[in-house]
Amino acid sequence: MSDTAHPQLALHLSRKPNSDFKNFIETGNEQILSRLKQVAQARDRLHQYPDSKPDWLYLWGGEQTGKSHLLLATCQLAEQSGQRVFFLDAAQARDLSTSLLTGVSEFDLVVVDDLDCMRGHGQWQEALFHLYNQLKDRGHALLVASEAPPQQIQLSLPDLISRLSAMEIYQLTALDDAGRADALESMARQRGFSVSEDVATYILNRSGRDLNSLKAVIERLDLQSLQEKRLITIPFVKKVMGW
Repeated sequence: MSDTAHPQLALHLSRKPNSDFKNFIETGNEQILSRLKQVAQARDRLHQYPDSKPDWLYLWGGEQTGKSHLLLATCQLAEQSGQRVFFLDAAQARDLSTSLLTGVSEFDLVVVDDLDCMRGHGQWQEALFHLYNQLKDRGHALLVASEAPPQQIQLSLPDLISRLSAMEIYQLTALDDAGRADALESMARQRGFSVSEDVATYILNRSGRDLNSLKAVIERLDLQSLQEKRLITIPFVKKVMGW
């Protein structure tokens, strides 16, 4: 099946060109990253070991744990490895017809983000239940992410909850302060500059601690430093951010 039949995959991925494994801070989530890379490169493994089972992973964690980032990174690596991938953003799909899933079981890897957004959407839960069974029958892989484990996301279809509970379940760990400092340094490197440990600590002590807030700080410092041709120092950060 061509991507033109399901354009939301290509459109979604194009909005997140930097969502790959190399710029994800893996502190505390090393095992999950290792498994996701195996999922993305499963075509080679299944070709070498045809009797091995396809991967069925369920990731859960709160906001800012990087669920969507990791799903998109897996999609990109899987496509590079020759897999046919379908990405479903449940937050967007719930307002569309379930006919969107027609033929999706033909894809090698199906990825569903924000499954908890399907609360109260019985038809979609039914459609996902049937998709699950179709993927099982075809021996294709499934990767799901939600804010909570299957038994706690309050879906109304017990059979779907049962199927999800049978998957490999992994909890994503939020970054600690050391991880946030690493994230700041990584964001800066991607923009072509660096922040010292002292500057990173100064930012963490004053900024919002979620990744979106930290990213906004880095973007603002980047723009201002280019305009003023200044290095990123604590006095510079203090002036730009008004702290």
